[in-house]
Amino acid sequence: MGKRILILGGDSALGRHISRAIAAMPLAECVIGSRRPLKRNGFIGENITALTVNIHDPSSLRQAFGGVFAVVNAMGPFQLHDYTVAETCAGMGIHYVDLAETRAHVDGITRLNRRAQQKNCLIVSGASAVPAVSTALVDLLAPEFDRISDIHACISLGNKTPLGVATLRTILGYAGSSFRFKENGRWRYAYGWSDSEKVVFPRPVGKRRAYLCDAPNLDIFPTRYGAQTVTFRAGLELKLFNRGLFVLARMRRLGWIKNLSGWAPGLSAASRMFRGFGSATGGMRIVVRGRKNEEETEHTVFLISRDTNGLVISSSPALALVRKWVERGVPDAGAVPCIGQLSWDEIRAEMVNHDIVLVRS
Repeated sequence: MGKRILILGGDSALGRHISRAIAAMPLAECVIGSRRPLKRNGFIGENITALTVNIHDPSSLRQAFGGVFAVVNAMGPFQLHDYTVAETCAGMGIHYVDLAETRAHVDGITRLNRRAQQKNCLIVSGASAVPAVSTALVDLLAPEFDRISDIHACISLGNKTPLGVATLRTILGYAGSSFRFKENGRWRYAYGWSDSEKVVFPRPVGKRRAYLCDAPNLDIFPTRYGAQTVTFRAGLELKLFNRGLFVLARMRRLGWIKNLSGWAPGLSAASRMFRGFGSATGGMRIVVRGRKNEEETEHTVFLISRDTNGLVISSSPALALVRKWVERGVPDAGAVPCIGQLSWDEIRAEMVNHDIVLVRS
């Protein structure tokens, strides 16, 4: 029997992909943890079992974590800064990784560092497109520079990419809220889902509109690379949804709406009515500027998903980390963001069987 890996939220679209991938690892045993009992079907079967767990109840978590080697938290949303799952893992000496993309949650995971070191386990946050994949891509370009001055990241999702309620809660959580980012060496403030920009991706994605958003990159990149200007933008394929989010963000900014996250279930249901429009293509763009041999230089890399593989990009760091742990062991202990834990080659290995391509320019 392989090492027992518990996936919280394994019944979601993202969780199902993660669960199937882990079940296929020869040295792993996959267990799905969900809020409600799951019926045995074509998904729950060979090398995949299920249990019910309340992630907000430490006693329920401790019971579910018995005999577990590592926990993958794909349940979200993570903007509530609730570390109950990670804290329970740290207290029991169980390795942990989550797919958080929210700045405060990823930054705050280091509060568990001492406890994780005492229990000799590794607690990792942010094993998703942001910050893990985006950082790996910057690391790929970094040798082309003597000094990095600007880093601009952008993500655009295809309309047919399934967005769960948790993902929508994350997007709505920063829409219209104030955040800071570094520009020309100084911190300035902006509002989520503002200051749009047209971004041209390689075909078949093409032109997309993207908006300033909060992200862990905005803290990580100035420290890791010395960048003086760092931005992160995100956008959806359909103009209707981009403009709709822009209006909602403005209403929140003006105080007309207090809590946009509560709209997530209704907006998720409404978005399914438009699933027939647009495409499944999407991608990530990283632009790095700086100096090489005293000359100004710029390099760009795109990660293009040509099918409904946006979930693959988001899940690849967590899968790469679990694979590394079960095959080679866990060399460190502590609580850290998912930065420097994986190389681009290790992340890319989780994408090879999917229609995802890397384009450099």
